Amino acid sequence: MSKLKIIGTIKRSFDLLKKDPTLIVLFILPAIFSLLSPRIIAYLSSLVFSMIMWDGPELAPLVPALILLITSFVIGFFFKVWASAGAILKVTELEKGHKLGLKEALSKGLKKVPKLLVPAIISLAISVLTIASLATVYTDYPLSLLLMGPSVIVLRVAVGCLFIVGLYLVVRLRLYAPACVLENNFGLKTSWKLVKGSWWRLFAIVLIFFAMSGLISQAWVIGPFLSDVIVGPFSVTAMTLVYFQLREAESSGEERKESL
Repeated sequence: MSKLKIIGTIKRSFDLLKKDPTLIVLFILPAIFSLLSPRIIAYLSSLVFSMIMWDGPELAPLVPALILLITSFVIGFFFKVWASAGAILKVTELEKGHKLGLKEALSKGLKKVPKLLVPAIISLAISVLTIASLATVYTDYPLSLLLMGPSVIVLRVAVGCLFIVGLYLVVRLRLYAPACVLENNFGLKTSWKLVKGSWWRLFAIVLIFFAMSGLISQAWVIGPFLSDVIVGPFSVTAMTLVYFQLREAESSGEERKESL
């Protein structure tokens, strides 16, 4: 029986953010990079359009913008992983009744980044594949270029199955960050084990944050920035609390088995 509390987790996450607002500060720098990428992509799109319309398919003008886009993404991703590690450490201390200073959280969090990057990249790859498969299912153009007739239906079903598998994996591995930071391992195996029996409840929590992010992102100009600054720490806090709940439930279950 799952011990994961959906409403209680959301409420407790909000309470911890009010108790220690510096959790939000950790995500300001990563959020800045979330503002850069769309603008670089828009610039790249305008370059491609101008080359097609006027200059022909010359790739040289695209190189600087592509380098800037990749660099921005890599740096932003690094800072986001670092912020997540620091936030997990701060939440852990808050649950113990203590406050971890911002400087100390960043210092200790930085030491966790090298190991945390591995599962973070794996999780990102699965997420991108899942989103890409969903986009392919609902977009006729790429499929019509590859296949025609019944083959399109077969491919659509296959890609739809890929989306379902990807979504299952994303949720099942969602606790990799707190597991990695607090247990000093990659966290993927731990997350897989803990989420067993609690997939739907964790999915509901993830869906809530996804909806929040989507709504906040609609804000003009600074939507993506606000989404990362608000939903980012909120989500990491909630996942850390979920980790604690499921760890406690697992320990209680093992103790009951031993008593029998």
